[in-house]
Amino acid sequence: MKRTIIFFALAMLLGQTAIWGQTAPSGFAARLTRTNFQFPLTDKMLRADFRTGAEVEYIHSLGNVLSLGVPLRYGVADFPTNNQGAYHNDAMFSLDATLQLKYFRQRSFLYPYLYAGLGAVSQNWDDLYFSAPLGVGLNFRLANNAYFTTKAEYRLGFKDLRNDVMAGFGLMITFGDAVDKTPAVSDRDGDGIPDAQDRCPDVAGVAIHSGCPDTDGDGLADDKDDCPTQAGSQALKGCPDRDNDGIADKDDKCPDQAGPASNMGCPITDRDGDGIEDKDDACPDQKGPAATKGCPDRDGDGIADKDDECPDQKGLAAFRGCPDRDGDGIADKADKCPDSPGPASNNGCPVISQEDKAVIDLAIKNVQFETGKTSLLQTSFPILDQVAGLMKKYPDYKLRISGHTDSIGEAPANQTLSEGRAKTCYDYLVAKGVASGRMSHQGFGESKPIADNRYKAGRDQNRRVEFELYLD
Repeated sequence: MKRTIIFFALAMLLGQTAIWGQTAPSGFAARLTRTNFQFPLTDKMLRADFRTGAEVEYIHSLGNVLSLGVPLRYGVADFPTNNQGAYHNDAMFSLDATLQLKYFRQRSFLYPYLYAGLGAVSQNWDDLYFSAPLGVGLNFRLANNAYFTTKAEYRLGFKDLRNDVMAGFGLMITFGDAVDKTPAVSDRDGDGIPDAQDRCPDVAGVAIHSGCPDTDGDGLADDKDDCPTQAGSQALKGCPDRDNDGIADKDDKCPDQAGPASNMGCPITDRDGDGIEDKDDACPDQKGPAATKGCPDRDGDGIADKDDECPDQKGLAAFRGCPDRDGDGIADKADKCPDSPGPASNNGCPVISQEDKAVIDLAIKNVQFETGKTSLLQTSFPILDQVAGLMKKYPDYKLRISGHTDSIGEAPANQTLSEGRAKTCYDYLVAKGVASGRMSHQGFGESKPIADNRYKAGRDQNRRVEFELYLD
């Protein structure tokens, strides 16, 4: 067996002398591997006794048909411990140096190779021995420098019970281009023009263009044609000009309408007659000022109607053309009190002060009527005058007037009495100048007590008229 290995290595070296003038790309390969030390290889062993590993290999080209491979492998394996079929699972590490003999150019879609060499194997990091790998590989070209790589190997161990077989597959990446140093004439693209005279040696072409193609047949080689797939004139570097205005279609913003170069090949037009050329007019069919790029602006606020949410009211750009009359930072259309400044938290309306809220609370407690009647006591006039003042101070607010009674007497009578007292307060405020449309009145009788009607103090609290300021 050792003589066979020596003979195989000598044959590879002799093959190298025939192509010493050539070089091919070097590269790296990464593979998953499966290793088996158990013999003979029965069906059961093929399924169960191959162990997984990984291999990284550096391939250094020594020529077009000969390379030096340095694979580094790590994994696990079932190592034999005696001749009776006992095995022990251990970690396996190996480092080899192999010569690879290739039978096709590396530029081919696929190429097989044979290899042989010498390697060191470590079992569980403490048992080191040498072996001779012999194998065959097959690479499939996926891209210019990428290959799917497979290999199968038999290793002759220089130690008893250490022969094994291995299979692997993965990806190989090469770097550099194959260079033929021999003086032989080459024609890589097969167009009949030697590479030395071919301006495009990797793309088939014609002799009139020194080996370069003219895809669109317009008389310009593709490498000098700005539009290699569209026939055009030489004056425009091979590009078409449909409207014949002297501007190539690829640079012409109006390729089907003749126009000057100063207007990017478009005709100078102003369809709406507003003095702004259509190319610069954002609304070419509607007259408008230059300030809004030719678009109409009905309210004259400098915001084009198409962008103006309030096109008939002068407004601010911050509010998309809508006004803010009271200047509180809330556009009128979203402001419940557009003429009275107020915070956004109160929908743009002024907030009723605590002092004024106290007036409302005081009115609830101090508006009094003659017993069993709807007639106001004179002591109620001053507080109702203050309520009228609040309505003038807060013109955006409305007032809800609600009448309530205690439970003494019949419920229907109490309902009528509560409605009459609420209406009396409403009439008084109208007389004081408060618009009737800003107020409403309603009676609830004895249905909404706020205190216990069994006691006089509770009944006194339940006989009341409530006032509530609110916003629509």
